[in-house]
Amino acid sequence: MKLSFNSQNNLHQTVKLTSKEFHQHFGANPERRQQIANALPIFRIFYRFGCTKVYIGGSFVSKKKYPEDIDICFDVTLVDIEKLKREFPQFFDPNEIGKIHKTLKCHIFYFTKEHKRLLHLLEEDRDGNPKGLVGLSLKDILTHYDQK
Repeated sequence: MKLSFNSQNNLHQTVKLTSKEFHQHFGANPERRQQIANALPIFRIFYRFGCTKVYIGGSFVSKKKYPEDIDICFDVTLVDIEKLKREFPQFFDPNEIGKIHKTLKCHIFYFTKEHKRLLHLLEEDRDGNPKGLVGLSLKDILTHYDQK
């Protein structure tokens, strides 16, 4: 799939990609591939709790050659949030999320059917310009990277 970027080098619109397409477009160098690898354990945890979709945003899905981090926004509509909070409270603690970001270079967000504010936050740059995200199937991405 050919992707379209705006003058700020952000995606024009949100697109759904296969894991193979995602890897081809955004796993272009060792640093980017390491950022994806850093996110895989987090993908596995959310998938284990019933999450099926994730959106990747920020500079990671731009034309920036070396993004500083990867912004990950999980659709937790089907997730048992209370169980996830009990088993992985760090995802809900601002200090722990900060440590994850510092260590793994992953920003973790989530949204529900009713509350999509964080997802919409990722759909604009710092100046309020619209930007697209990449939607992925967690099952597809985990299958793809676990086979490597």
